[in-house]
Amino acid sequence: MNPSKQSMLGRLSRSGLTAALVASALLTACTTRRPITVEPTPSFVFRSLDLSQRTDDGNRDWDLSSPEARYDLSSRTIRARRPEGVLYRDDQPHYRITADLATVLRDGELVVLEGSVQLRQLNQRGLTIEGDNLIWTPSQSRMVINQRPTANDGQTQIRSRELAFQQDTEVLVFSGPTQLNRVDETSAASTVVRGGSGTWNLKSGLMQAPGPVEAVRSDGRTLNASGLDGNTRKGYLDLQQPVMLVLEGERGRITAGRTRWLFSAKQLLSDQPVQADLKNSKVQGGGFKLDESTGTVIISRDCRVEQKSETLTARRCAWNWRSERVVADGDVVLQRTKPAQITRASRMEAKLSDDGEIRFGQSGARVESRIKLSPAAQEKPRRPQVSF
Repeated sequence: MNPSKQSMLGRLSRSGLTAALVASALLTACTTRRPITVEPTPSFVFRSLDLSQRTDDGNRDWDLSSPEARYDLSSRTIRARRPEGVLYRDDQPHYRITADLATVLRDGELVVLEGSVQLRQLNQRGLTIEGDNLIWTPSQSRMVINQRPTANDGQTQIRSRELAFQQDTEVLVFSGPTQLNRVDETSAASTVVRGGSGTWNLKSGLMQAPGPVEAVRSDGRTLNASGLDGNTRKGYLDLQQPVMLVLEGERGRITAGRTRWLFSAKQLLSDQPVQADLKNSKVQGGGFKLDESTGTVIISRDCRVEQKSETLTARRCAWNWRSERVVADGDVVLQRTKPAQITRASRMEAKLSDDGEIRFGQSGARVESRIKLSPAAQEKPRRPQVSF
């Protein structure tokens, strides 16, 4: 019989496939007696191939099918074209896997997928893991992609040197250097986060990257931290201290402690001490909130602004870097040295000049000012001597 015309239909387990082929070989050996000669290892071509594997409790573990496959008897190797498979969780389809080529070694102990490999989660999130080469060890529930690997859940994309996916725990281990990309849903702005190695739990959304990270936005803003952890499903990442944010256009630099990045809400939050260095001003306080949508930075408490000839303290301060408007609220005290003057108010506004200096004034609010004159200015002028 011509091997190329053989077909194997239906679903076969690995052991069933081997047993059928071995039985065929033994039958041929018994019917004829010839001198022992070394012949090429027989291989068989199937028009259709379906493999399946079950867990110890009888639930479905994975399926793999191909419209055309070749089986090598001596090496127990299957080579299949256009393979498609399903990974199950609790006996339900959970991931679909496709590739251009598949090599199944030792009757399924190891599976190598090549060319346009895609592993897609079968739920609303539709997380997709892709690459050019995937090494799958079914007994360990482990898949490793080491050629152009990416993982994308529609909001966050990870590119790394290597991705290892643990099927039973749904933990993705990425080995650096790693690049995380995010695109703003409401604008064309994007953010690229570069770091080292880490983990991403696809089931819970927990992510950890304990190495120096740098985030660069397309508008020129940069963010550096010593590491990050957070939850992508809940929409936040916690940046580990020290955290440094450099605003676009060299407008200033913000240094803070542990900071939460709410990337869905486009906000940065911290309750740790913070310092903002502008061109000719320094702002300090206890915690801050940065809102990208409004272009505002708010010093949450104990705001202090220092400049060459004046110092301002307030309960809180806000700066809009788009309008260059600064507002100080609550027990505002402005101290000037030239002339020596103290001004108090419940609210005070200012504009940030081109040279980076904050010029305070007031917007219709009642203020109390005290001016200390120099001794020469306090001296009463003498009356001119009168003569007739």
